[in-house]
Amino acid sequence: MKKLIWMLLMASLCSNLSAQIQLEGRFDLDNPQNQLWDGRYLVYNFYKDVIIYDTQTETQYKEIGQSLPDMSFKEGLYFRRVDGKYEMRRVGDPNPVLPQRFLRITNWFGNTVLAWEQTAPNLEGMRAYWYELDKGVIATYSLAQLYQAVDYDGTYTHDAMSIFQSKPWESFIYFFHDGLITLKHPTKGTFSYFDLKLNPAFPGKFRKADPFFENLAAVQNANGLWGFIDKSGKEVIPFIYVKRPWPFHSGLARVESKEGYVGFINTQGELVIPAKYAFASNFHQGFSIARKFGYPTSFVVIDTLGNEIPFPCSCEMDFRQYLKQNYGDYYSLNPVFDYVESGYLVVTRKSQSAVFGKEGNQILPFKYAFITDARKGKAIAIEWGELGSYKNLRFFLMDLETQSPAIELSYTEF
Repeated sequence: MKKLIWMLLMASLCSNLSAQIQLEGRFDLDNPQNQLWDGRYLVYNFYKDVIIYDTQTETQYKEIGQSLPDMSFKEGLYFRRVDGKYEMRRVGDPNPVLPQRFLRITNWFGNTVLAWEQTAPNLEGMRAYWYELDKGVIATYSLAQLYQAVDYDGTYTHDAMSIFQSKPWESFIYFFHDGLITLKHPTKGTFSYFDLKLNPAFPGKFRKADPFFENLAAVQNANGLWGFIDKSGKEVIPFIYVKRPWPFHSGLARVESKEGYVGFINTQGELVIPAKYAFASNFHQGFSIARKFGYPTSFVVIDTLGNEIPFPCSCEMDFRQYLKQNYGDYYSLNPVFDYVESGYLVVTRKSQSAVFGKEGNQILPFKYAFITDARKGKAIAIEWGELGSYKNLRFFLMDLETQSPAIELSYTEF
């Protein structure tokens, strides 16, 4: 009896262990995009500020009056809004990375971000900067040069007010990937491809066009059908798809039948993984996560040969994580990335989240309201309060290897 009491006491103590590192703040359960963990930086909104904690140097930084979704944070780089314009900053550096102050920025498309600067109240003064991680500015052009490249002969008045009201820069698709920029004609709506010197990559305009991935791009012809072209503009996979295919990853592209069934084709256009799934993610390093039809719903991990790895849990993927993924149609979703890169998969069941390993072993139990960003052995976790209520929520960066909190956030409300 004494042994049982001792075991229950120890279990109670273990469940309430606090992290060695205590920070002020909280995570946002309703808006997953308001926090992130990238393997080094823990970043989150707290009141009207953004808190950045560098776990490598154990240093905390506060960006006053900022919003994390607007900052486009990536690998220590972010945009800070100052007097209505954005400066590119690096964590811990008091000086801006670039001397320009930008009027508008985009989210990262892979390793590239696009920012617009206004140096004068005219088309020549609106400048676009493509910035790439580890390379810096890889191209910059005025709006007038972009208009000329797509052969746009329309006119805009050159006063600042008309430019701000019409926002002509938003007419452009700004994707840069595999060495080519995808641009859209402002009025005709047709798409063309250009290199970083704004030279046409090849003749031809398309009704719609996606960026190149693995040297192939999905484009839509004048009849509304989709196919794939190579970097010479040659048709490689016939225009037979009514619904837009997703880009190639690991040599496979997701396609969807007229009936809504999902499968994968190879670079020859052969359907190598049958269209039988209700949903499937892009592949990432040889793996995808697919949801099967039927009730109760179930999902499997599939490899490039179509082999299924069933998941030993009556549960779902946590779709709230998708809200954090920019351009999810083009890159791997968070659950796939975490599964491949870190070996962890976040799942949910009856409003409770848990973490499993690649072998199906349970790492964290079903007692969390939200878990995300399982990177480098740690993950953001919000633990339910009493009886699954919003009262007394606890906020952790959990160490998945030790199954204990590495960092805990807490705050006091008045």
